[in-house]
Amino acid sequence: MTQRPEDPGSHHLDWVGRFMFALWPLGTLAWMARSRSAALAFAVGGLGSLGFWYLHRWVVGRMLTPSVRRRWFFGLLGLLKLTLIVLLLRGMMAFLPREALPLATGILLFVGAILLEALRLILRPESKDTD
Repeated sequence: MTQRPEDPGSHHLDWVGRFMFALWPLGTLAWMARSRSAALAFAVGGLGSLGFWYLHRWVVGRMLTPSVRRRWFFGLLGLLKLTLIVLLLRGMMAFLPREALPLATGILLFVGAILLEALRLILRPESKDTD
């Protein structure tokens, strides 16, 4: 099997993943100040967000191919990513219905990581990105 050349944007996606792994325990500790169940809801939501992010990277990376069949297959598989969030929300709302806010902030962990990557790029612009 031939190895694909690395996409220039994958560097930024790596940083988003790093930020998510840093924010996940910090957010769990912050919600621990409210309650254990809130921290659990955030941790599960954050885990779902991490799963969604890495599944997204895997699916989209394989969808970018000249093969139409593979594009359709991974495009449809991409729709299944949304199932992860739906199942996570349904399950957590059944088990911890009073912890909707920590769960939602956990699921939105990737948004915070994207914002941190944008801030990192503002503070430390890379010469390759100015093309």
